Amino acid sequence: MLTSEYFLVVFLLGLMCIGLWVAQWAWQQQLLHYQTLQVLISLDSRRRQLSEAVSALQQMDIPADILVMLFQALADDIRQILRLDPRRDDLSEALQKAEQGARQQGQSNGAGSAAVATEQELMVAQRHIQRALRIFMELYQGEKISASQYQGARDNLRLLGLRIAVNSSLLMAQRAVDQEDGIKAMACFRRAESLLGMRGLPAAEKQEKLDYIKQERERLFSERSKGLLMLTGNDA
Repeated sequence: MLTSEYFLVVFLLGLMCIGLWVAQWAWQQQLLHYQTLQVLISLDSRRRQLSEAVSALQQMDIPADILVMLFQALADDIRQILRLDPRRDDLSEALQKAEQGARQQGQSNGAGSAAVATEQELMVAQRHIQRALRIFMELYQGEKISASQYQGARDNLRLLGLRIAVNSSLLMAQRAVDQEDGIKAMACFRRAESLLGMRGLPAAEKQEKLDYIKQERERLFSERSKGLLMLTGNDA
């Protein structure tokens, strides 16, 4: 009688231990699944940001090595997503494009535009540049690029942002002149002149743009004076 009760107790204790082990295993699996899901969400978010940044920067005048690093980072993120979630067949083509893009961009310098025509486009361009700067900071902090690579990318992106802001201001000023909007033209020239006071652009490029602004201002003042003289003559 006692022996049977003893075996029953041992059996129940064994079942309890098995139940606890199964519960712990299930909890660990759930925790692992949650952690994997969080990593996938983070990776997919950065993948989208990288993809948008690369697409935008390809339209700008940017050194090829910056695009190479971004394409490589994009390809690495896609590979990691596919490794964690093999069901993401939709990313296979994106991976091929990222790998191909890195090889192609490494063969030549960027040949995009360094100016946009509207304030809205300028804001969008600057937003993409700031996003790229944050991405490079993350890559550096994650030890995916070296300090020299990060500093080079940061300096080039900041220079690109400044150059686009200056050139876009001059382009908008010229369009305002063509539309006979002298007030807007002068405001755009003042903004460009203020931006040229910042460090970054080569001295020769800066002086060339300052000379252009001076020349255009003098032309505007001259045309305005001629217009006033004509009005005065007509009134007389």
